[in-house]
Amino acid sequence: MVDQKRDWKRWDRSWTACFALVLASLCAPASWAAGTAAGTLIGNTATLTYSTSGQPAATAVAVAPPVVVARVISHTVTWQDSAAVPTTSPDTDRVLAFVVSNTGNGTETFQLTRDNAQGGDQFDPATSPSGAIWLESGAQPGLQRSGPNADVLYGPGVNDIVLAADASRLVHVVSQIPAGVAIGSYGKVGLTATATTPGAAGAAPGTLLATSGGVQVIAGPNGGRAAATGSYLVAGASLGLVKSVAAVRDPQGGSRVMTGSVLTYRLVLTLTGSGQADALAVNDPLPATLTYVPGSLTVDGAPRTDAADADELSFAAGTVQANFGSVAVPATRVIEFKATVN
Repeated sequence: MVDQKRDWKRWDRSWTACFALVLASLCAPASWAAGTAAGTLIGNTATLTYSTSGQPAATAVAVAPPVVVARVISHTVTWQDSAAVPTTSPDTDRVLAFVVSNTGNGTETFQLTRDNAQGGDQFDPATSPSGAIWLESGAQPGLQRSGPNADVLYGPGVNDIVLAADASRLVHVVSQIPAGVAIGSYGKVGLTATATTPGAAGAAPGTLLATSGGVQVIAGPNGGRAAATGSYLVAGASLGLVKSVAAVRDPQGGSRVMTGSVLTYRLVLTLTGSGQADALAVNDPLPATLTYVPGSLTVDGAPRTDAADADELSFAAGTVQANFGSVAVPATRVIEFKATVN
C-alpha cells in the first residue's frame, strides 16, 4: 500500500510538471519570426512515460492546440548608387537606382511614390518627361526605355510591385535637372514604398490589420511604409559611354554571329556640360571568346596604331585602351575596333 501511494505521488508530480510545460508553451509571449512563412501551422506534443512497481505503465500524451504564424508586413527601400549621381544644369533623364525588398514573411504588394521636395539640398529635381519611375525587367543592366530588353514604366495602382517573402525589385527614379543650378549643388529625390494592405500605411508596429484565411496580418516595424533618399550633384561635366556592335561579317559574307565572324564594336563617349574633363580613359577588356583584329583601332573614323605611342589608343594584354587626357566639354569621341569570334 505504501509503494502504491509513492508511485501515485511520483505520477502526480510528473503529470503536474508536464502540464506546466505545456501551459508555459501556450502562454509564453509571442515573438515575430520573419523566416517562417505566414500561415504555417505550428503543433506541439508532449509525452509522459512512467512505471509502477518496476513495470511500464500507459503513456500519457498532451497535445497543444496548433497555432498559425501571422503575416508580418515588413520591407525596406535602399538607395543603390555609391555616391551622388553627377549631372549638369540643365539635364534630362538622370537616373537614381533604388531596391525595394520584402523582409516580411508573406507575399505583399507595394505602391511607389517619389518626392522631389526633399529638405537639405540646393535644388529640387523634376520628374522626367519620359516617366517618373521605371521597374527593372532584369533583361539588361541599367534603364532601358525601349527595345527587346525594355524596362517597365510604373503607374501607381496599375502595376504596383508584388514581392514574395525575401524578394527584391530594382527601381529606377528618373529626373530632369532644371537650368540655372550652380555647379556643386545637390538635389535630392525620395522614393517611398507603401504596403497596399488596408490600414498598413502609418500603422503602429504590432497593429492587427486584418485576418485573411485564418491568418492574422500584422503591421511590422516600419508600419507598412519604407523610404530612402538619393541625390544628384551638378558637376561641370557629365560623361556617358555606350557600347554596341556596329557590324557583323560572317565567313560566308553574311551577318550571322558564328565562329570566324568579325564583329565591329563601337564605343561612343559623350561629355556634356561645360569645363574640362581630365585624365579621361577607357578600358575595354575582350572576353576569351574573341580575338582582336590587329590594326583595326579608330577614333572618330581615323585609324590608330595598336602600340602604346603618341596616339590615344592602344591594344595590349587583351584590352583596348584609350587615354584622351584632358578634353574640353562638351565633346564626343567614337572608338571602333574589330574582333573575331573564336
